[in-house]
Amino acid sequence: MLTLKNKDKILIVAPAGAVTKEHILPAIKIIEDHGWNYEIGKNTFNNYSFGYNYSGTPKERLNDLQWALDHSEAKAIWFARGGYGAVQIVDQLNFNKFINHPKWLIGYSDNTVFHQHFNRRGFPTLHATVCKPLADGHSAETFTSLINALQRNELNYSFNVHPLNKGNSLEGIVTGGNLSILYSLIGSNSLDLFDDKILFIEDWYENFYHIDRMLIGLKRAGVLNKVKGFLIGGFTRMDSKEDNINYNSPFDDVAYYVIDERIKSFDVPKIYGFPAGHIYDCRAIIMNGKISIKIENNKIIFSNSIS
Repeated sequence: MLTLKNKDKILIVAPAGAVTKEHILPAIKIIEDHGWNYEIGKNTFNNYSFGYNYSGTPKERLNDLQWALDHSEAKAIWFARGGYGAVQIVDQLNFNKFINHPKWLIGYSDNTVFHQHFNRRGFPTLHATVCKPLADGHSAETFTSLINALQRNELNYSFNVHPLNKGNSLEGIVTGGNLSILYSLIGSNSLDLFDDKILFIEDWYENFYHIDRMLIGLKRAGVLNKVKGFLIGGFTRMDSKEDNINYNSPFDDVAYYVIDERIKSFDVPKIYGFPAGHIYDCRAIIMNGKISIKIENNKIIFSNSIS
């Protein structure tokens, strides 16, 4: 995939929820600070209400994303935010020009639709923060990891061992993203082919029973039994703030035990506590890339690169 150099261009588009210029100013500063150029899709700051505030009509959002995919000079597309809306336009995307001018797709949350759709077709993508930061902000590593991926196409992290972990090593191609989005893609030609891949999942603002429902749904659809390992990221703001003492924890204990109950029957490695998702420390992952995980001195050593 492409490595970004000085004066390379990043395109900003909003294929889902509504966004303002103020929301993306931190991202623009990062782009400028690293000597890159940027261009914003013409419909990015539109607002269209249809039971939800979108950044434009489906046609407007599709036109912006197709413009970005077709762009002959840009090296990356950075999604302004998540929310909802990607699934409304994904089936209408045309790859004809993108194949000749491939570029990174950067984002997470609802943008899992695009990660899955493009990964299934063999293109690597970047599961990383969107332009609009969380209300609580992000760690420095959230942005340095994204920059490292763009500049070097390689990532290396270490993080704490979690008591629910099973297995001491894991290596393979990574797929996945937001659990709710993966669940919604069951039966579609956007859901990646999970055979012998490592499944990464994360989520937020869900009830515990819905985490259970989604995992059972993926299991019944024959998805979970195909993977060679699990990588579990952030699960936060679960259930209600009044009833959950771990509501603000990045790795909710109850959510983790629900997940463990549903995947423990699979005799494959399981790594919990990976710093990615709707959490303060949201590290980049090269999706459809190769990851290697091992334990050294009671730390998880993680590396990720283009496969």
